Amino acid sequence: MIAHAWLSSSDQLSPGTELYSSDRTFRWYDYTPSHSQLLLRSDGSADRTRVDVLFKPVDVMKVRSHYRGLRIRCATPAEQVRVQAETPEAGSHDPAGDKFDQGYRYFVLEPAEGGFDYIVARAVGWHEDYDLGEPSYFADPSGGSAPWSPPPKPRWAQTPLDGVTGGLGTPMATVDELVDAIRTTGNLPAEDRFRYRYIHVLTARHNQQRAGDTYAIGAFLTRDEAERQQQEMTDRYPDFTYTINAVPIGI
Repeated sequence: MIAHAWLSSSDQLSPGTELYSSDRTFRWYDYTPSHSQLLLRSDGSADRTRVDVLFKPVDVMKVRSHYRGLRIRCATPAEQVRVQAETPEAGSHDPAGDKFDQGYRYFVLEPAEGGFDYIVARAVGWHEDYDLGEPSYFADPSGGSAPWSPPPKPRWAQTPLDGVTGGLGTPMATVDELVDAIRTTGNLPAEDRFRYRYIHVLTARHNQQRAGDTYAIGAFLTRDEAERQQQEMTDRYPDFTYTINAVPIGI
């Protein structure tokens, strides 16, 4: 088995090529809207490594929660046509163009029991290491491009919380605890901080600019504060569209 790989170029991803195969069990571990990243993981133990498989950025996917044995390969031309036929509304990244353009690749996922799952993304990679409680190798805190370097070891976890919502079982911190965490300086606690709280981030986009050109106005402890600022900005600068996003931060 290859301990680490990152595949994104045409010579690496020719149609029909087998990219990865394992008899281990993989599960859907995490998905983040940031860069549309999908992470599959085979958990480790005291005598076994963990394996992370990352697809990025993902435009289309048909996946299941578990794979008891997994084979990943590039789709054949006929399979590409099948994927396109099954996803007629795909390709939101460029509504005016081909729904599967801009360097997106077709990856077929085959579980040991059979089936036809797929992911349309630009790249795939995997990494094997021992699970020492650290974030995934692909959890690059700098937000840079591959190849990644293993993340640093902070005094407490500073990477995004698992999952889109911070984890359904993650305890919610109080507003007072959020304020105290923001104001804390000097001797910071060494233990991980697992609780979270939402802050409300106000962004703006000029109505004549591209959808991706947004500007951060500010982060607010309550939605009421963000809405008041939103109204003030709307009155002063009506040519902008304002959006409030709730973002979980670790406490």
